[in-house]
Amino acid sequence: MISQKIRNNASISYFFLGWLFLLAKNNPNFSDVFIKQHAKAATKVHVFFFVSYFLYSHFLSGFFGYVLPIVQITIDHCIQIALFSFLTLFIIQGVYKGQKGESREIGDSSDVFSFSGNILRLDETSEGQKAIYFLSYIPFLGMIIAKKHPHAITTSGARISSIFWFFYLLVFVNRGFDSLSMMLLFMGVLFLVYLAAGLFIKNSYFIPHVFEKIPSIALIYEIIRSTPTYFMNLAGVAFGKTKTLQFAEHLANTRTRDIYFRTSLEWYFTDAHIAFSSLWIFIPFCNVIFIPKLFMSRQTRYVLAIGQGLVLTVLAGVIGYFYGFASPFELFLLFPIFYGIAEFETNVFVRIPGVYEIYAILNTLTFGILNNTKRMQDIQKKETTVSYKVE
Repeated sequence: MISQKIRNNASISYFFLGWLFLLAKNNPNFSDVFIKQHAKAATKVHVFFFVSYFLYSHFLSGFFGYVLPIVQITIDHCIQIALFSFLTLFIIQGVYKGQKGESREIGDSSDVFSFSGNILRLDETSEGQKAIYFLSYIPFLGMIIAKKHPHAITTSGARISSIFWFFYLLVFVNRGFDSLSMMLLFMGVLFLVYLAAGLFIKNSYFIPHVFEKIPSIALIYEIIRSTPTYFMNLAGVAFGKTKTLQFAEHLANTRTRDIYFRTSLEWYFTDAHIAFSSLWIFIPFCNVIFIPKLFMSRQTRYVLAIGQGLVLTVLAGVIGYFYGFASPFELFLLFPIFYGIAEFETNVFVRIPGVYEIYAILNTLTFGILNNTKRMQDIQKKETTVSYKVE
């Protein structure tokens, strides 16, 4: 059992003191193997960070002065924020591991910043399955592929392609098809060629551990919705009104409320008949054909999906009115559209992040003009009263 003093010293090393601990070889307070291990990991990353930041700020930052739309900050600032976020997360993780008495080696499979990974052999895999793996890296289509064919490769493919193309769209919307956009597009195509060569020629796939640790959209959505109550709890601890503070408890509470929300909808909305293919529900403007369904059936199972689909139509119309329907801003709607299509097959009551919140507000403003939306309001109110206690 590692003593608390040793664990404290290991945690302190992450606050830019690791190199001093390594130099103090004869000091009994810092000579423990556990402290040295954490001090060495901390020193490596601190040196890597400062060297990287120095080289970037002096030689590369001038190439990323593009101002991103909406947020109105430069790509340079985003990169700097990402660098400091990396350092902050590393320090938090290191302090946590030190207090828990867990070892720390930079690059091992348990390290969130590890660049190592596993090589999956695909010698017995059919060409069709390899094609599915490859298609999971195609933007937007990957979301549907990952849902229909869950696998470590398809899951990582959907998440990586979504992140990359979201960043690409930010650049494209701001600058058009300029040199930076061409460079990013070339990198994307080059990666797809490399991926295809590995899958179809070498019969292998390298999956870095960092890919496996990228959270899903659903998990990020749960974390975001759990954060406000967590900070309220944090304020209670600060003022002595609350004694315990666990984010896992708030996350579990959010998941419990989601289960209650879905089961309540499944119990009440039982009409599964629909005149047209459900594929069109999330397609802007095409989904207006489903509006009569909201009036004709009090218990249609598609009430939530149709409502969110109509929100996407409104958003597409607003963007088209202010920026033109050929505006690249419309491309950002592809993310919620394909997310809704991908999740809808297994969860007809899917809640699209951001879109659902707009729908909930508009649903409240209708004052129950439709019987089924009034029922939705009742369920939304009851959802907020559900509590959960982690034992």
